[in-house]
Amino acid sequence: MGKGEQGIIIFSMYYLLTVLFIMVALLLIVVVLMQRGRGDVGSAFGGMGQGVFGPGGVDTILTKTTYWLGFMLMGIALLIGFFHPSKRGSLLENEGKGPNTQTQQSVPKGQTAPSGTPSEGKSP
Repeated sequence: MGKGEQGIIIFSMYYLLTVLFIMVALLLIVVVLMQRGRGDVGSAFGGMGQGVFGPGGVDTILTKTTYWLGFMLMGIALLIGFFHPSKRGSLLENEGKGPNTQTQQSVPKGQTAPSGTPSEGKSP
């Protein structure tokens, strides 16, 4: 397998994972919105609401689905970062080195630089 073929595979894997990430995120939103509230307002602020860890238990099918979708979302997010086509090498690879090139805009021929801007070749 050549380097070009490997790049195409990584590129297509990135977009496949991105589509899967969006689908899992939307499904997670739907599942969370389908869940019932756990108790009254007091349980949200540290009080013991009557529905918190009641006789029905904590884990219903919707909460288990929420856990699994959340884990999938985080895993896919890590894979997307791994397969991102423009991210190659270490992020800290060039840390500490100065800027590679310093670019200056040039003034077209026949025009002068506006006042208040440094001219080319002159230092302040």
